[in-house]
Amino acid sequence: MAENLRTEYGFRINAPGYITPAEAKAWYDDLRTKVSVKRGRPFGLLVDMRSQKANPPETQEIIKNAMGWLRQNGMVRSAVVLDSTVARLMMVRMAKQSGVYEWERYIDASKDTDWEHKAIDWITNATEPSKEEDAAA
Repeated sequence: MAENLRTEYGFRINAPGYITPAEAKAWYDDLRTKVSVKRGRPFGLLVDMRSQKANPPETQEIIKNAMGWLRQNGMVRSAVVLDSTVARLMMVRMAKQSGVYEWERYIDASKDTDWEHKAIDWITNATEPSKEEDAAA
């Protein structure tokens, strides 16, 4: 099950494996509760979805809604860490559909051992993780 953690830069979501629609709904409810405390103040987001499996369309719809909601409620930048081309393509598609693509970067942890530092540097300082990663999008 996905979990939402508060951090010094905002929030970190750990979302490994397969997520059922019921788990996605519980995750989104918890996320809204935690983010609401910020009352619209800016924050960053790191999404760790290494080992993410293909989720059902209902789960993807909940995630897409969450992405748009986060942006509307203070998310300034997000970094998505993954280890699969399929997961990357799915996240890019949802980011474009939800309107957050411009503020989101993708880091392939299977190719970059410094993924966490690069993700946090993007979130806190707007330092591009890698031009090569951007070109692959």
